[in-house]
Amino acid sequence: MKPEVFDYFERALELGASDLILKPGAPPSFRVNRHLIISEDEALAPQQMYDLFLPIVDATQQEDLRSKFYVNSIFSYRGNRARIRYYIFQQREGLAGSFRFIPPKVPSIKSLRLPEALINIAARPRGLFLITGPSCSGKSMTIAAMADAINKRFARHIITMENPIEVIYTPNQSVFTQVEIGKVINTYYDALINALREDPDVMIIGELKERAIIEQALMAAETGHLVLSSLPTMGSAQTIEHIISMYPPGKQEEARSQLSLSLIGIFSQMLVPNIDPMQSPSVAYELMLVNSAIRNLIRDKKYNQLNTAMIMAKRDGCVTLKDSLEKLMREEGVDQAYIKSLLQELEE
Repeated sequence: MKPEVFDYFERALELGASDLILKPGAPPSFRVNRHLIISEDEALAPQQMYDLFLPIVDATQQEDLRSKFYVNSIFSYRGNRARIRYYIFQQREGLAGSFRFIPPKVPSIKSLRLPEALINIAARPRGLFLITGPSCSGKSMTIAAMADAINKRFARHIITMENPIEVIYTPNQSVFTQVEIGKVINTYYDALINALREDPDVMIIGELKERAIIEQALMAAETGHLVLSSLPTMGSAQTIEHIISMYPPGKQEEARSQLSLSLIGIFSQMLVPNIDPMQSPSVAYELMLVNSAIRNLIRDKKYNQLNTAMIMAKRDGCVTLKDSLEKLMREEGVDQAYIKSLLQELEE
């Protein structure tokens, strides 16, 4: 009897895997704590892939596979065992699938070993706060943990706009409205316009993908809302440059001024592997909290001076990536060679 896709899901959960890769011509692969584990199973055959994915692909998604050659969605697996985000797509050998396992329980800032300063930021009544980092660095879980911190402490109306919805929140002190882009509304821009009419306190935007979304996010922050969002950049300087580059040259000075007034901080994170592949990776990060000096540097396009400004503002809670990496070096179990290579890159 050939394995079903649910058999592979069970194995992934038993391993504590974050990801599962199923592709023809190769055995199933599981990513555990950033390490790829290739199973000793037989290679999957091209002709079995369609039947393998059929139990989780509905009629509309089957049509998408035929017309668009991919499906990107999410579902709850067997009650509260996990939320599974999946991307099924056509490639040279036929259908393949990548699956991301999202814990059913919303993580806390403490459980993710993130700095407590994020709790203070979550308490802010207004402003734009960005969580950045490379792909698969845990940005969405950091945002979820900040939403959890708000939910546990304050009466807020929190509107999330995601594609797809990864974490399902249970109201505690706060009330949640969760909007899925592409399912109940067409675009992030439309979702933002509508959200401003829904009396929000906090707005969570999956990603600032284009200028129109950035403009609406800045307007929301200016008009008294806390806005949390993410970008696939690393470091405050790169993040700000990326945002401003979305504007035409004639609009960039105005954009820098607006960003300098609305931005309250940037948290850039990356995962550092453990020597033991079965242990969770550690988080290295940079935390920039905007003060008057940093605000002036942003407005005047002096991004290369932001790191120095953060060093000067350590008492205010700013943390440079170098300081974070050096602190991790003193912890047991982390891959010190990996950290040394990162520190060397920072010096170059």
